[in-house]
Amino acid sequence: MMKKTLLSILILLALSACSSEPSLAATVTLDGTVLNETAVSQVTADFDATQHLVPTQTLPPAGTWTPVPTWARTRSEGETATVENPCDRAAAGHPIDVTIPDETILEPGETFLKTWRLENVGSCTWTRLYAVVFFSGNSLNAHQTNTLAGEVEPGEVIDVTVDMEAPMTPGEYQSNWMLSNADGELFGIGPHGDAPFWVLIEVVSSVTNTPAPSPTVTSTPVVYLTGEAELGDGDQLNLDAGTVNPGDATLTDVVYQYGGDPLHVLMTMNGTVWNLYGETEPTFGDCTEANLSGNAISFTDVPVGTYICYRSSEMLPGRMLIEGFEAGQLQVSYLTWAVP
Repeated sequence: MMKKTLLSILILLALSACSSEPSLAATVTLDGTVLNETAVSQVTADFDATQHLVPTQTLPPAGTWTPVPTWARTRSEGETATVENPCDRAAAGHPIDVTIPDETILEPGETFLKTWRLENVGSCTWTRLYAVVFFSGNSLNAHQTNTLAGEVEPGEVIDVTVDMEAPMTPGEYQSNWMLSNADGELFGIGPHGDAPFWVLIEVVSSVTNTPAPSPTVTSTPVVYLTGEAELGDGDQLNLDAGTVNPGDATLTDVVYQYGGDPLHVLMTMNGTVWNLYGETEPTFGDCTEANLSGNAISFTDVPVGTYICYRSSEMLPGRMLIEGFEAGQLQVSYLTWAVP
């Protein structure tokens, strides 16, 4: 703006100089100081006029601010968030492993009952159409679908049992199971209700140990037959039936001969064996362990109170006692045991 003003003044001065006719009058001279003051004055006036044209803006006082409106964050009663309880959801009971805890050691082929304790934490009742079903791992030779024995209301606990069998090959085995609803949809335990429950076993081959020798225990014998007999010269005795002179000679066990030399002779028949034991009454064990033979027993004087162990023709053990001798008759008593 200032440059345009200066240019206008110079043009006017030039035109004035050109239009004047030459005269003898004194030539007008321009004072540089005056021109300069005039130009500065004009520039200043133009600047002031320009400044008055700029609209003024009233600024707010320093440090002031306009608050931002806030939202109400309290939900109304109808806006309260709700979490829907799922229909089918289970949780582990306390304890979940009622039988066969993890890493139970079993023998190959050993059968066992696995029982889990589960809680119904869903909103639906588990009916008899619900089942425990095999999910993954080793089925352990179990039925893969096992229906529930009864209804389980929400909040109730149930013990479910599956009949299983350990594999024949040694090793560690895990069998994973889940629950199935009436539509065959699977569900289980865990935070999302989709985790299986399981049984974990270790199959170990049975170790055969050399048993320590056990003391010999003599079992209580069963008495088969007891009796007394008087035997004369040539009489026969059946120790299995308690008869003297049986009609069938093949049933004879002992024959008594009297009057020869030596005076008394006892002989065996039909495989009967015996042994002169002594004056002490032998037990069942004594007679079964004695060294028996079929040799005849002879004596001059009757050894009253002497015991004889025997095994009859029917292979039954027994003992015979020489009671005495009177009027040509040898008195004996006997006891035959049944083989236990």
